[in-house]
Amino acid sequence: MVLDAGAVLALSAGRPVARAAIHRARLEGYGVVIPAPVVAQVHRGGRDRARIDRVLNAVDEIAPTTDEIARLAGELLAAAGTEDAIDAIVAAEALASVPSVVLTSDRPDIRRLLGTQPDGARVAVVRV
Repeated sequence: MVLDAGAVLALSAGRPVARAAIHRARLEGYGVVIPAPVVAQVHRGGRDRARIDRVLNAVDEIAPTTDEIARLAGELLAAAGTEDAIDAIVAAEALASVPSVVLTSDRPDIRRLLGTQPDGARVAVVRV
């Protein structure tokens, strides 16, 4: 399961839908991954830092953005005609390990990116 910024924020706020999605993913054997650029979106310091850090420390991996993932993300952006590189990195991470799940607050944009690839149908997109 790949988390976007909205998912991390939902988990840090303790939203039941997000917690249930993570619980189900773990029961079904999915690892939980946050792409490193998502950390830049959510980690702003201040009073919310501890809640964000709890989420970051609880996942299986903070995934570095490899050259392969970055190139795929660029191709997704071009094919979908969108500009949010971090959403594209989230989608590329999910495509790199299909079948997979994306937990997101931005389901239409993630679906649009995934829809440009044949394996996009093998990625479930769950809204928080």
